[in-house]
Amino acid sequence: MRNTYLDLVASFGIGGAHPGGFSLTKSILKDENIQPNDTVLDIGCGTGQTAAFLAQRFQCQVTAVDNHPTMIRKARERFESNDLSITVLEGDAQNIKLMDNSFDLIIAESVISFTTISKTLNELSRVLKSGGRLILIEMAAEQSLSEEVRNKVSSLYGIHEILNEHEWKSKLQQAGFTQIEIIETPSGLIQTDIHDSNQSENINADLYDLWDEHDRFITQNHDVIGFRAFRCQLI
Repeated sequence: MRNTYLDLVASFGIGGAHPGGFSLTKSILKDENIQPNDTVLDIGCGTGQTAAFLAQRFQCQVTAVDNHPTMIRKARERFESNDLSITVLEGDAQNIKLMDNSFDLIIAESVISFTTISKTLNELSRVLKSGGRLILIEMAAEQSLSEEVRNKVSSLYGIHEILNEHEWKSKLQQAGFTQIEIIETPSGLIQTDIHDSNQSENINADLYDLWDEHDRFITQNHDVIGFRAFRCQLI
């Protein structure tokens, strides 16, 4: 089923649209011990900003996966223009067409919440090597949410399950992850500061309206919905 919000992000070609943006990504990854022979999966890679950074900064073996054809096209354009050897696959995070025990590190930035969370975490667990790491940055409830807010999140983003910090940890543990660490970040959602974009031609006017609606929602609900960044390992 199409997700109009993801169509928006794809059409505007926004890099770093996830909570915390690309500056948070770089801050987290600088503390990771990533070696050139490490295999890294960027699941829900979007336009490829993080995947490109990983390949350039660490010279590691990067695979980038997304289920939106526009995202994949723009990611390929980015990698080709920067002469980067990155494997690019169009695919579903809930059913990844990759072999078991394939990756040393997986990074997911505002991806898992848009899926059936338990199913995706089990898939990530399957393709991650034993002892491998998962880094995720995802929406989180800061308090009990009203039915009105839940319905708005569902209609605006197509997200039907908004977990709090404890519930995220529980889901991760059920999928086999251990040593679950919360990465210290500002927790509140903020409007996306766009520094990286590859805008499509002839964007539907409805998507501009949706962008305004997204900004209003973030402003009005920053105290009840935030995000968390986790680092965890597979048993």
